[in-house]
Amino acid sequence: MKTLVDLTDRLPFKLDLPQLQAEVRMLEAAHSWVGHYDPSLADGWTAVPLVSHDGTMDKVDSQRVGTWGKYQRTPICAKLPYTSQLLDSLKCPHGRIRIMRMEPGTIIRPHRDVFEEVANYAFDQVRLHIPIFTSPKVAFVVGGKPLYLQEGHMYYVNFSKSHYVRNDGTEMRTHLVMDVQINDWLRKVFPPEPLVGRIANMVERNTLPGAWFAESARNFSRKIFWSLYEDSWVQSVRHRMRDRRAA
Repeated sequence: MKTLVDLTDRLPFKLDLPQLQAEVRMLEAAHSWVGHYDPSLADGWTAVPLVSHDGTMDKVDSQRVGTWGKYQRTPICAKLPYTSQLLDSLKCPHGRIRIMRMEPGTIIRPHRDVFEEVANYAFDQVRLHIPIFTSPKVAFVVGGKPLYLQEGHMYYVNFSKSHYVRNDGTEMRTHLVMDVQINDWLRKVFPPEPLVGRIANMVERNTLPGAWFAESARNFSRKIFWSLYEDSWVQSVRHRMRDRRAA
C-alpha cells in the first residue's frame, strides 16, 4: 500500500466538513483538552479522546493503547452528534479515536508508530486522518516526503515510517485521528492491492518487527550510555585530555 491514500471518494457516505468544524469550535470553547502522554515527542499537541481504552477522556493516560474489542466511547460523544454519526458509519473495529490539535509554532518530533501502536495496512491496523482545520503552512513529512492533507478528506497514512509535523502557520491544526482495524468492510474502502503490493505487505509483516526491535534496542542503549557518561569521571578525564591537546 502507498504511503498516502485518499479514501474520501471510496467511502459509502459523504463527509460534512462544516459540521465537523462546528463541533470542534464547540469543544474549543467549552471543553478541556489533555496533553500527549509523551511530552518528549511534542509540545503544544493536545487532544479530546472520543474512544479510549477505558472510556475516560480527562486524563493523559486516556490516550494510551488498550485491547482491541474493549475500547469505549467517552462521554463527550453525546455532545457531538455528527462526529458520533461518522464513527457509526465506520463499520470496522475501533481503537483510539481522538480529535487532536497542534498550536501554531509547535512540532511533533520525528518518530515511528510501531509495535502495539503500529499504523500500517500490512498489519491490518491503520490510522485514518480527517483534517478539520489545517493550512499549507503545516509541514507534514512522512518517509522523507512532504505531504499535504486537505480539509474534509479522509486519508490513510503509513505511520510506521518515520514522520514529523511542524505547524508553521498562525492557526490551530486540528485533525480527527482514528485507529481502526482492517476488516472486510474497510478493505473494500481501500483501493485493490495488486499482487506486488500483497507481496510487499507479507515481507513487511515478517521483517519490520525485527527492525523496530533493533532500533529500540539501539535507542535504549544510547540512553543508558549517556545517562552513565554525563558528569562521570570518564567524561571529566576525556575533557581534560582534549583541553591539553588544544593548549
